[in-house]
This record gives sequence, structure tokens and C-alpha cells, in this order.
Amino acid sequence: MISLAVALAASAESAPGAAPVIQDPVGRAGMAAAACSGDSEQGAFLIAGGANFPNAKPGAKSAEERGAKAYYADVELVEPGEEGLQARVVGKLPKAFAYAAFASTAQGMLIAGGCNENGHLKEVTRSRWDGKQLATEALPELPRTIANAAFALLDNKFYIIGGQEKPDSVTCLNSCYVLDLDDIDAGWKELATLPEARILAAAGALDGMIYVVGGCSLHADAKGQEERTYLNDIWCYDPVSNTWAKAAGEMPESLVGMANPLPVVGRKFYIIGGDPGNYYRASLRGETPEQHPGQSRAIYTYTPSTGSWEKVGELPEGIATFPAVISGGCIRTVSGEIFPGVRTPRIHTITPQ
Repeated sequence: MISLAVALAASAESAPGAAPVIQDPVGRAGMAAAACSGDSEQGAFLIAGGANFPNAKPGAKSAEERGAKAYYADVELVEPGEEGLQARVVGKLPKAFAYAAFASTAQGMLIAGGCNENGHLKEVTRSRWDGKQLATEALPELPRTIANAAFALLDNKFYIIGGQEKPDSVTCLNSCYVLDLDDIDAGWKELATLPEARILAAAGALDGMIYVVGGCSLHADAKGQEERTYLNDIWCYDPVSNTWAKAAGEMPESLVGMANPLPVVGRKFYIIGGDPGNYYRASLRGETPEQHPGQSRAIYTYTPSTGSWEKVGELPEGIATFPAVISGGCIRTVSGEIFPGVRTPRIHTITPQ
């Protein structure tokens, strides 16, 4: 377990006020991250894509003040050095993207779906860094366009659960697709559907099962606009029986956009950051606070065998919609959103004890 003091000390190299770690000083939300060649002990990892508002006015609160959202295709290599983590651009993907599904595999960084300024995507790529150059190959496309999904890697099979099919969709997907990385040519297969559709949930694999945590559902409001319902339940998928069941325990609070995929250390998942939805729910009641409180700083652990939750620390800043990668024996969180439309460029390090 990590204590509060250890969690903060471990993130000191990227605390507020320190030099940015990723190349973009604005920071990005919805990036992808993966350990190099699937080797989490190596310490180096790749990050890619993401979205931000590079022309936003200081203190922007409206879409007009933020300006157009920009999407990116660059890939950076992040390596530990004498002065902490250092990043450099090593390549570019075929398309700019954000909010995709991704995984660290032995064959490289897998990225599936997501979205950009042209809409939601179905493309799937795999990129490998060999120490000198980045090589990217196309894999079978998703059966449909998907962004904001939950995802996990288990037994070299990549699972994508839920999400949103189009930018203007007012309902979520409950689909579950899998790609067997040992049989790429077979393409994606559709599995049993998730009983409750959702977006921006987090997922992880443990003991042969896939767990999906939190997120939110969507429905149309009286004006036909998208409205969220924040969720705090947990679902478990059994690949052997191709069935879903409610998992033990409930989240201490509803969260969307937590660190994805869920890091696993020991026999516990780490649930890091996210948006608890308090500000959003207040806005639906017409009680919006003058100032947004920021995203969650909480670090929880969840033990599926007992259904128990424990708060074990806090991030130096609240973050949502960001990737997590296990690298060099640590959990790294990369960039993300700290307030609506506002990103952080920092990489935070959590060292489990």
C-alpha cells in the first residue's frame, strides 16, 4: 500500500511549478501511453495523441473563449534520466486522435478508435520503438467507430467495452469487442454485451477476469441534448463463460475519466483521479458554483476478492481523462484535464509500497 506521504513525495519531480515533462506545455487530455515493447521494468514508455485548446484565453470558461480543440498525432518517448523523466518526439501516427483505447503489448503500443476533429474513429494501429526508430502498422479496424471506451488487455487479448459511437450520440454503447493478438487475421469479435451501457469508465484485468469501474450513462434531456448519469458500480466479465456479473463492492464515489487502464499492483486495482460529477450535477439543478473545484485527487485501491475499497493517497493536482502506465516498477499518470478545458503537462509518479 502507498501512504499519503509517500504518494506525494513520489510525485515531487512533477509537482505544480516544476518544468513540464511532456513536450506540449499546454498539456493534453485523452492521450495514450504504453511501456516500451510491453516491458514495464524497462522504465521507458511511449505517449501519443491527445487534445487541448492551444488558443484558449486565460481563465476561459466558455467554448468561445477556449477556441477550437486541437488533436495531435505525435508520439513521444519518455525515459528516466539524471534530472527525472525526459520526453522527446520520436515519430508520428497516421491520424491525430484523443480518447482512444490503448494497451502495452510485447509487440508495441496498441491504439484503437478515439476521435478527432472529423469525428469518431475505427482505425487500429500498433507502434513499436526499437531504440532507434518508431515503426507503425495498421491492424484490423474496429467494427464501428468508438471513443471514450473502457479497455483492458488479458492473455494477449485486447478488450474494448462501451464508449460512444458518434460525437452527437445521446446514448452509450454496451458493446464488448475483443482482438486476439495471437490471431490478428481473425479480426475483432463481438462478445456478450455489458448489462449497463457507459462511457468514460475504467477497466483492468485480474485473475482471468475483466473489471469495469464507474463511468457514466447518457440520455437525451428535454431539449434532445446529451445528459449524463454518473455511476459507481462495478461489472466483471468472465471470458471463459462469456458472461457479465456485478462485482463485489461499490465505489466510494461516482467517477468518470479515471486513469486508464486500471493499474494492477499485487491483487489490487488502483483507481486514480477522475471527475466525481459534483459540479455537473449542481449545474443540472441550476446551482453551479462560481468556480469549478477541479477534478479528483484521490487514489483508491479496490480488491475484487473482498469488494473492499481504501483511499491510500492523493495526487498533487486533480486530473481526469488521462492514461496510466506501469513503468520502472511505478505507476505513471500522463497529462490530463485539471479543469474543464484546462490541461496539465505533468507526469505524476506513484510508487506502491
